[in-house]
Amino acid sequence: MARNPSRASAALAAALVAGSGGATAAPQSRAGVTVVNQTAPMPSGPQGAMLLAKNWPSYRAAFVKPEGRVVDNGNGNISHSEGQGYAMVLAVATQDREAFDLIWRWTERELYIRDDGLAAWRWEPGSTPNVTDRNNASDGDLLIAWALGEAGARWDAPEYTRAMKRIAAAIFKHNVISSRVGPVLLPGAVGFDAKSQPDGPVVNLSYWVFPAIDRLEVLAPEHDWPGLRRSGLTLLSEGRFGPLRIPPEWLALGPERSAPAAQFERRFSYNAIRIPLYLAWSNRVSPEHLRPFVAMWNPTEDIGPFILDIDDGKASGNFDGAGYRLIFALAQCIAAGRPVPVALATARNELYYPATLALLSTLAISERRPKCL
Repeated sequence: MARNPSRASAALAAALVAGSGGATAAPQSRAGVTVVNQTAPMPSGPQGAMLLAKNWPSYRAAFVKPEGRVVDNGNGNISHSEGQGYAMVLAVATQDREAFDLIWRWTERELYIRDDGLAAWRWEPGSTPNVTDRNNASDGDLLIAWALGEAGARWDAPEYTRAMKRIAAAIFKHNVISSRVGPVLLPGAVGFDAKSQPDGPVVNLSYWVFPAIDRLEVLAPEHDWPGLRRSGLTLLSEGRFGPLRIPPEWLALGPERSAPAAQFERRFSYNAIRIPLYLAWSNRVSPEHLRPFVAMWNPTEDIGPFILDIDDGKASGNFDGAGYRLIFALAQCIAAGRPVPVALATARNELYYPATLALLSTLAISERRPKCL
């Protein structure tokens, strides 16, 4: 990692590109939806599926309480719908039905307390009541629905399938709205529409969990998942700003063109870092969409990735954890043919968020890009 991230600026792009195989960070002119074919030769190494199976038990021991609550130890030991959904996705992928059942039962009991079929997003230990924000986070519901759908199919469990169907219907009823680019996903049921924001509606592009959308298109085909995919890719294409041409955490749609949302920080940070992971994980997204992210980490010098200001490209901090860098290694594998370093894929992450991103990246490699590792 760079020792002095405050010195990074727009010139950082050139330095990072030099260590990423010459890939450019050019903005995209339009959205594209294709099946990705990875043809670059890759060396043999540990398989993603083997690493996932090996690392899941220690992850479960570190972050999943016996009752099924997933603990974010880097954020006051809170739990959130997103974290419950991630753990459910990982549990079904590793065929750990015991863990899946525990996590889902806790999630259903503690978070699905709203009357609209969506989960309250934030749960805090020591608070009364434990739910301290009843608004939902649509990516959390999306992840949970995806995991339930996979579990219902894998274990022939119709109760999971029914729960998936209920949540998917609630997402489209309360979080998906029409827009100039098609159906878009509001981050929450409250606070992000045109009535709530001066430049609304406001979206968060990291909430488009493309692998979830891909699978739910099959598992719950009664909803317009293809339209949701297209809108996300369109907004990613037009939502590139500043000298590095990167998306902000929060994006205002605008009547004709998107812009960084007025009432939110104008930066690329802990939300947006998931965007390249979700793009890489989908086999329905062109690798061209990954180009702006390829240059964010220089593997030769281990520089980056950074928290970046949208307007001037300057760094205000770095993402400290191997799990963050693994996302960009995967992006470089797909877009530039650079294999994922084995040492990075096997590195330990002490904090919940980079540890989770590392396992999700490993799962993405296992499912979609096995030649990357």
